[in-house]
Amino acid sequence: MSRGLDTLRRYRSFLSLLAFVGPALTLIALFYFTPALLTALISFTDMDQTFRWRFIGLANYAKLFKGDPLVPRIVRNTVIYVSGALPITIGFGLLVSLLTARMKKPLALFFRAIFFLPRVIPPVVWAFLWAWAFEGSRYGIFNSILTSLGFPKVYWFIKYSMIIVILANGFMGVSLAMLVFTSAMASIPTEYLWAAEVDGASYWQLCRFIIIPLLRWPIFTMTVWHLMSFINSYVYILLITNGGPYYSTEVWSLYGYHNAFQYYKYGYGSSLIMVLIVINTILFLLCWKLFGARRALRGPGVEA
Repeated sequence: MSRGLDTLRRYRSFLSLLAFVGPALTLIALFYFTPALLTALISFTDMDQTFRWRFIGLANYAKLFKGDPLVPRIVRNTVIYVSGALPITIGFGLLVSLLTARMKKPLALFFRAIFFLPRVIPPVVWAFLWAWAFEGSRYGIFNSILTSLGFPKVYWFIKYSMIIVILANGFMGVSLAMLVFTSAMASIPTEYLWAAEVDGASYWQLCRFIIIPLLRWPIFTMTVWHLMSFINSYVYILLITNGGPYYSTEVWSLYGYHNAFQYYKYGYGSSLIMVLIVINTILFLLCWKLFGARRALRGPGVEA
């Protein structure tokens, strides 16, 4: 009798759990795993704009690793782009949080709202502002300032295209990092800060020895989040430079998009995206292992 009751309770618990997580699992299966599976299947075909295909095995992957002369440049661009945008997002987001923490609340909210604006601006508008600011003609914002001061105009997108897309995407991520770091700082027990201030610690020492060490899990979370985001992102690069000039800002995800939806090489584009999925999985597992992320799931986000 007791076994039957235990089985019934477990069954009810399972149904309750399924009612909560079922919709989320369904959406994940439909919009994440199913497209990934279809992409994997297409990557073994030669599908083009006619949507006709034949199975060609590993030919797309052989071309990717041995026959595509652009791949080394795309890899280099991706590494430079991620290595430049990630420190801007994490470092500047942390800096804004630390600086506004000592301001009066209205002033702090004002500065945080300024840095949060890119998050609420539509991507097309954000990209247009960057393209307009660095326009190579005399009508660009920076060139109009330079020419008014007697300096020659600068062809920004020819000389500094990668720097421009790094800054545009890096500052886009600052808002989320700032929000998470600010919320985490608010949960730090004030007794630690008061005790350090009584001992004569400066604010720099508070940040270095108390605040930043206690923010290690939010910093880890935002680092992994934006690492994956920058590796997979291409929208702002597409809107600002479209990968140009001469592939100087073409990153891996954008190259896959161009092959699939501009050159209609759906099979080859799918193979590029499958490599990206594998890279994402490996990086996530490495970060999980190196940072000891399993411990972060056992306790609160901010530890003492």
